Amino acid sequence: MKRIALTLISVAALALGACDGTSDQLTGGPGSRDPRDPNSTAGGEDTTFDHNNDPGGTSENTNPPAEPSQIKMVGSPEVTSRLHACGKLTVSSLGSILNSRGLVGVQGAQRPQGAQTGLAIYNQGASAAALGGPNYNGRVPEAPFASTSAMAKMFDIFTMASYDAVAANWTATACPDVKVLGADGKFTQDGLTCLMGKPAKPEHVAIANDAIAKNATDGAKIAIAAVLSAAHTCQ
Repeated sequence: MKRIALTLISVAALALGACDGTSDQLTGGPGSRDPRDPNSTAGGEDTTFDHNNDPGGTSENTNPPAEPSQIKMVGSPEVTSRLHACGKLTVSSLGSILNSRGLVGVQGAQRPQGAQTGLAIYNQGASAAALGGPNYNGRVPEAPFASTSAMAKMFDIFTMASYDAVAANWTATACPDVKVLGADGKFTQDGLTCLMGKPAKPEHVAIANDAIAKNATDGAKIAIAAVLSAAHTCQ
């Protein structure tokens, strides 16, 4: 009986409160905002959400636009968004590239005496950590973006792997019957396409061949290392 009485009293109190002429600002009572007013704001006039909702209204932003020289120095929005959204090549993907492109330590490659192959550097125990690989024992995932040390280590690997690509007996399972260097000692478009993993343009071939013209001994290897590095670091 007491519970029924208390329930009736509570309902009566709510009814009286609704009829006392007061209301909150969301139910249409005195002092409430008009939801049809384009200049009305949900947060009120004294909050950070107080902004003009009228599409035809003027903006209150007084910040001056960026100077063209600053935009040119930083880069266009298209360029900066692409670079900032660029993730790191995973350690396992790097290994797949080396193996599928035949950069595995080709016999006959004229590496400096005592120098390691690109694949040997990749397989070193410390290389995975330098490349931003995961640490499963420490419950640390692989780094989503490349650090300076990771990019430097990757370039070291590509530099030594370039000796394999210029070897006469170089072959790649991903690109059968393709040669990086043709019979004339110059780069082929199909060969650069194989290394880059995307269609090479005539400009790529021209720049790579220019490296050979400037340095007949190491120009081809320098070009290959640069092409591999640029193609796999979002450049």
